[in-house]
Amino acid sequence: MKKKQTLVTGSSGFVGSYLLPALESQGNHEIHSFQGDIRDLETVSKQLKEVQPDILIHLAAQAFVPSAIENPWETEGINVGGTLNLLETLHRLQKPCKMLYVSSADVYGRQNMDVLPLEETLLPNPVNPYAGSKLAAESYCRQYSKYSSYVSVVIARPFNHIGIGQRKEFVIPNFCTQIIEAKYVGKKEISVGDLQPTRDFSHVKDIVDGYLTLIEKGESGEIYNICSGEERSIRSMVETLVNFSGEDIRFVVDESRVRVSETSRVYGNNTKLKSLGWKNKHSLSETLKEIYDHLESDFLRSKQVD
Repeated sequence: MKKKQTLVTGSSGFVGSYLLPALESQGNHEIHSFQGDIRDLETVSKQLKEVQPDILIHLAAQAFVPSAIENPWETEGINVGGTLNLLETLHRLQKPCKMLYVSSADVYGRQNMDVLPLEETLLPNPVNPYAGSKLAAESYCRQYSKYSSYVSVVIARPFNHIGIGQRKEFVIPNFCTQIIEAKYVGKKEISVGDLQPTRDFSHVKDIVDGYLTLIEKGESGEIYNICSGEERSIRSMVETLVNFSGEDIRFVVDESRVRVSETSRVYGNNTKLKSLGWKNKHSLSETLKEIYDHLESDFLRSKQVD
């Protein structure tokens, strides 16, 4: 069986570390990792011409919201300009290719609470430069899926996803790290932002399963939520992590951690993706315990080395 030439951008990141093994396990992909700056059209053109991809999975992005707020121009260049470089190069190659564009549930932004859970048909209302850049890139994807006879583009909107290996500036590994350090150095408090918002968290493996489902069954020009469909408050998750520690740890609000444009409640409707055969396999409590235990082991190992 001839393998599909599969090119992945952003393969060295958190999600890529789960996606590449998942693709490899399927046995029908010849996997290529994009190298270099996606903003450089010459680099993009050179690699796509060499690979001649049958499938392109576009993970590469500036995805940290505080960085996007600090430097919206860089975020726009990477997330919009980089995506446009890929689309136009695929179009000019004149070779059929199915592209999975990984957008974000952040594009929904601030919505009336009566529309929850969030569905793909809602009018997006982005409230930060990261979300705005993702929505702009989506518009290019839908345009190319309509007018190019060579480019098929499926859009994924993943909600929050967590797992071992995520950078420690993200919310769950950040809280885990603070709690573990507090436990072993005798502190009784950790710094938090606003704990009232709710979010829809999934194990990164479930998100990757969604990507694989969309590569196989997703329809060009269509948008698919990837989410658990469950609403959890940030407070409940931090309390769960503190319970794992067995310590009595207080939360102290640090104003620098509070986002002005934060949306209060977010959770999604995953019916459309489920209709393709996908299902959520990992519970949130098991996922949180997995991350906490891993980071605690890392912490103790580092102290032994010291």
